[in-house]
Amino acid sequence: MRKIDFVSLGEVMVQFNPLTPGPLRYVKYFEVHVAGTEANMLIGLTKLGYKTGLITRVGDDEFGRLIINFLRGEGVDVSQVKIDYEAPTGVYFVQRHYPVPGKSTVFYYRHGSAASRLSPEDVDEEYVASSNAVIITGITLALSESCRSAARKMYDTALAYGKDVIFDTNIRLKLWRQEDDARRNIGLFLKSRIVFTNIEDLGILFPGLDVIDAAKKIIGKGAEIVVVKMGPEGAMAVNKNFKVYKSSAFKVPHVEDVIGAGDAFNAAFIASIYRGDNVERALLYANAAGALAVTVRGDVEAQPSWGDLELFIESQKRSIILR
Repeated sequence: MRKIDFVSLGEVMVQFNPLTPGPLRYVKYFEVHVAGTEANMLIGLTKLGYKTGLITRVGDDEFGRLIINFLRGEGVDVSQVKIDYEAPTGVYFVQRHYPVPGKSTVFYYRHGSAASRLSPEDVDEEYVASSNAVIITGITLALSESCRSAARKMYDTALAYGKDVIFDTNIRLKLWRQEDDARRNIGLFLKSRIVFTNIEDLGILFPGLDVIDAAKKIIGKGAEIVVVKMGPEGAMAVNKNFKVYKSSAFKVPHVEDVIGAGDAFNAAFIASIYRGDNVERALLYANAAGALAVTVRGDVEAQPSWGDLELFIESQKRSIILR
């Protein structure tokens, strides 16, 4: 079996992104994109030179065919994508710049989707063992009990074969509904090499603790690096020696759509760490990738190559000097 650098498990959906901002009840025209946090990360890693593969299900419909074609076109291995003949492909709509300018809201239509029916039988142990690392997110855990079981099998298989696990807490309360459920299930996956999270998720997982103390709690559970995404404030990371690193965000002249920025951030951070960069350098690339992602509609269209990242960072340095 061909060696894969990174394998992930999760739902890919068709995204309807309006051409105009404001309440969706007044929107007349939409663009169609393919998105989903796990697929977004894999595409970002592919653009940075890694081989990736996704385990998922799509419906026997035009949206499912679109997803398979799109992933294949972006270089993601689709050999583990199954067609579910009894459930549809999930979709979601984006509402941009309303009611908070510069922010986006999502409306999911994914209940009972093909991907929500993922199960342990969909996780090929040999395929997982052929990878260097697996990527799991809290979104997959929230979709269904069978998705949680599939994610657990992937996690256990990776550890059994000595593979790295990368985990993003990615708590979506629209999917979990109960904070206690999110806290209990996500807590089972915090012993991973890299854990991505954010301030809001840490507040759910460790109520009452400040950000650094909460990140150190995750290190105490066995993580090697905890990365906290802080949006316009940049990001911070804590390593297994409890050393804290901080990195400022880059400014861009126009924010088109913030959805997908965190996934682009993750992909660049992972790619940087796995090519041997230190944490400070990885945070720099990650913040640059996140900044580029918000400049267009769609989650993956502005994900960068290494050359794009270097050019963007150099342009930011020149801008600072000119100011």
